[in-house]
Amino acid sequence: MNTEALEDVADKTIESTIPRRPVASLRDIEVLYGALYTLGRGLTGPYGAYLTPDAAADQIGNETLVVVRVDLRGEKATLGDPPVRLEMFPEDLVSRVAHSKFSAAMGVDHSITHQSGQTNGPEKHSDHAFERLERWPTEDAVIEAASEHDDGWLIETLAELGEDDSVETKIREEVESLVSKEGQLLHTVAIAFDDDVLTTTAQFQPDEMWHYPGEIEVLQEAMAARKTGKFRAKNEAEDASGDGTCFVFDTDETVYGVVDDPMKHYLSKQMEKFPALNADQSWQTQGLGRDAAIRAQNADTFLDACAIPAPGTSAFYLPYPTGKIDADSARAVYELLSEQVEADDEESPVGNKYRRLKKLDRLDTIRFSLIIVNKYQKDRWRVLAATPTASIHIIEEITQQHRTVQNSRWVEKKEIFPKREKFPLLSITEPEPLSNVISSVAYLGETCLGDDADDPSSDDFRFRGTATIASGKQLRVEELLEEYVAKLVDRFDPDSQYPFPIATLAQQYVQLNALRACDLLTADDERLVTQPQHMSDQTSQTTANNRQEQFEQFIEDHPALSDKTREGVFALGALVGRISRYQSREGKSMTAVKQYPIDNLTKHNIRRIATEVVDSNIVYSDEYAGTMYGELMDTVCDGLETAEPTDWELSTQDLRFHYAMGIAYGQNDSSTSETNNE
Repeated sequence: MNTEALEDVADKTIESTIPRRPVASLRDIEVLYGALYTLGRGLTGPYGAYLTPDAAADQIGNETLVVVRVDLRGEKATLGDPPVRLEMFPEDLVSRVAHSKFSAAMGVDHSITHQSGQTNGPEKHSDHAFERLERWPTEDAVIEAASEHDDGWLIETLAELGEDDSVETKIREEVESLVSKEGQLLHTVAIAFDDDVLTTTAQFQPDEMWHYPGEIEVLQEAMAARKTGKFRAKNEAEDASGDGTCFVFDTDETVYGVVDDPMKHYLSKQMEKFPALNADQSWQTQGLGRDAAIRAQNADTFLDACAIPAPGTSAFYLPYPTGKIDADSARAVYELLSEQVEADDEESPVGNKYRRLKKLDRLDTIRFSLIIVNKYQKDRWRVLAATPTASIHIIEEITQQHRTVQNSRWVEKKEIFPKREKFPLLSITEPEPLSNVISSVAYLGETCLGDDADDPSSDDFRFRGTATIASGKQLRVEELLEEYVAKLVDRFDPDSQYPFPIATLAQQYVQLNALRACDLLTADDERLVTQPQHMSDQTSQTTANNRQEQFEQFIEDHPALSDKTREGVFALGALVGRISRYQSREGKSMTAVKQYPIDNLTKHNIRRIATEVVDSNIVYSDEYAGTMYGELMDTVCDGLETAEPTDWELSTQDLRFHYAMGIAYGQNDSSTSETNNE
């Protein structure tokens, strides 16, 4: 799309097509996007919004226009000579040919101009050409429009020609002589008439002899009537229209209740979501007038450009102006949307907009509406989470902080939480693709288990959490840790050579600290939301080949481990991790990490487990001159003896997550052996 297309469009023209109030609903956004798309494609006038040039994009610029010619200049209507022509279809003919096709998969053309199938041969093309006279003029909506228009006689004349066998023969023979192979073509009509016989549109070319449908008002009005009829009667609705106030434009007019919705929110097919819905009365709630309804249909291109897909779901980040919309703010949104349409797949719908708005000093003029949907059928989507106030500031800040944690000392390649290529929260480091991941549901999907993947619901934490952090609100750490633990338990594989999912834990570690740094977490224990010191300017360089000093440095770097009990639990995990590596080197199949999985750890049994693990370490130590991992044993004992487990304030999920973090530490400490374990 031309990103500068609206620069020369008059303010009055823009403001006549857009909602003139602050955005208050998804319908407002759809109508705004549809209006901007239509203006950007140069489709103006009362029928411009009905045209769908992109539906025939493959035909533009090629000899793909089959034109049935009707001459009205004599005593009676006749076919032209020749009766049919195969013409070039250049871009500047789009508005005059006036193709209108919505819901392409259903193949519904509302205009007299009709698009054939992709593999149609000569015989089928002759059908399509003849149907411009035999079928389209006899559609109920077209007949009704003709009866209400002074030039309705033209439609009646076309229908009469369609009843003439000789006309049919001429058209079919001519088409089959012109079209020799299969392909997709556009079929239309051209009319020759004397001046002032017909009311024309702004597209009328007075110097031309043959005039296409877009130049003739009655053909355009009939096309609009066909489309409008779909707003009134569809599925369960026989007549979902009435006198009311347009939900978007606040105008008193005929409003419609079963208007197609590109985001699938307001479809009559969704009746199972609204058991008491009376489709015929649907116009009384959120009814749209004709202009608003048709503009909403044109929003697809811009809506699709704003989607970040993930398996089974899509997250739509929809920009809209803050405050009342005027021509300037509409142009700003158009530029963002049209740039996104032209962007490649790597360019984030959020990140690049942030940088552009920041450069133009317009960050405060645009907001985003985030809608996460499950597309469980082509025309039926389920809303999983939504917020009208998503912030690109937050997404950008998380991106920056996530990169900072990726480069921190404990996440380096050979450190405690090693980077792995197949794990996006560890391996993706460039701002643009990382911003894409963070703004999608995959960010929490990589670290949290969620509910049934085959039947996602709005109760799923991954979706609720994505909308929460995108709007700059805080997540409860306790809930996040519960999801983390569930993911680790799900990924734990006791039959694997490397049973513990260290890379998943590493992704959780990076994410947890990025969210901490952005102040997006809240907890009763402030230490759980305090940023680790190794991410601050006070980073200590103590190190690191001394095992005890490194352990002490890790504890010091992480404020959450300043709680003695939590420190003891972490040390227990570290001891299990170290012993497991020792057991693996000795060829033992039953390692400590398999014997004491994280989901078995409770306040009730932790002291028994700690005793067994310490005893095992002592037994293995007998094979050496001294005690192995003495610093860990001491910390385990000190931490777990601070109080009775029943009196601990740690939740079970807190206990299990920090036990898991300890396992990762113990298995990856550089003073131990190699770490290729997941």
